Amino acid sequence: MDHGSYRWVDDEKELERAARHLSEAPALAVDTEADSFYHYHHKCCLIQISDGTTAYLVDPLALKRLDPLGEVLGARRIVKVLHAAEQDVLYLRRDFGFHLEPLFDTMIASQLLGKTGIGLASLLLAYFGVQLDKGSQRDDWSRRPLNEHQRIYAAEDVQHLIRLRDVLRDELTTLGRLSWAEEEFALVARRAWEPRVFDPEMFWSIKGARDLPPREAAVLRELYAMRDRRAGEADLSSFRIVSDETLLALAKKKPAGPADLNGLRGVTPLVRRRIGSDILQAVRAGLEVPEADLPVPPRGRPRKKTSASQARLERLREWRKTRAVELGLDPGVLFPQSTLEALAAVGPQALERPEEIPGLRAWRVGLLRPDGHRLLG
Repeated sequence: MDHGSYRWVDDEKELERAARHLSEAPALAVDTEADSFYHYHHKCCLIQISDGTTAYLVDPLALKRLDPLGEVLGARRIVKVLHAAEQDVLYLRRDFGFHLEPLFDTMIASQLLGKTGIGLASLLLAYFGVQLDKGSQRDDWSRRPLNEHQRIYAAEDVQHLIRLRDVLRDELTTLGRLSWAEEEFALVARRAWEPRVFDPEMFWSIKGARDLPPREAAVLRELYAMRDRRAGEADLSSFRIVSDETLLALAKKKPAGPADLNGLRGVTPLVRRRIGSDILQAVRAGLEVPEADLPVPPRGRPRKKTSASQARLERLREWRKTRAVELGLDPGVLFPQSTLEALAAVGPQALERPEEIPGLRAWRVGLLRPDGHRLLG
């Protein structure tokens, strides 16, 4: 269905026509919309593709097979242009088996150019004076039908990406950083989805959890596991079952009966009906955890810091600070802190075994090598 600024694709014949048209383009802008804000078992709900003139909105919820699209996106002669590509790449690979190589990520490109505003809206405004409407960002994209505003919003996200790629690529080339970007793009394109495995110990990530006494922490762990189970059963995002703040308040109050749930912020009548008895059961389970099994806050595994490694780290930090200013880059983009710490711990041999150092790309090795002996010795 043609609506001028986009074409809606929800049947196989339309998809085949779209794929034939798109297969002729040297570059394709790609974006996706998912329902992770609303559902526990989240999925890709919309795929937007543009050749720079026509935007196609492909509805994977209506189509049984997307093979023609997969062939186009898998073509090595077509560059796939995305902004903040990682999540889109993961969804498209997990849900449909698509591979998007070669890839150009306009967010990574803007980071390597030292841009301060790296969001798509900021970049389009700065380069083209285009004002993006972000009003539908948090919509439930699994609901059908999508209204006209949602469809136009989705189409706009891909309509300017190819010309943005063109100007960013030219700037990267001018600064001699295109090879840096291409190394980063290739790593993103090859990312694979890691299956979600629930770990009840992740309750420590709740704000305030580490301040709780051990018994209350045990109650919070049981509440956290209960919430995840109920979220999975209802196919709702966990925070839509009950918020982190409410879980923390429940762990502190340790309600013993229905009356104890009164007055607790976030324990609405709907929450009481839906999971009131589960809350009380989880609290009881936490109170019954044996003393020896009470949770202990995890500690990171700090690398053993010798005086030599500490001295190396200080030299590396100073070097990064100076080079970041010279190159006009954010220090964390130039060299992440974790990479500096690993370099400092390994020492002089680090540049000979870059694959063992997290984040040590070839382009970073190239920048570091001239000063490597002095910094890592």
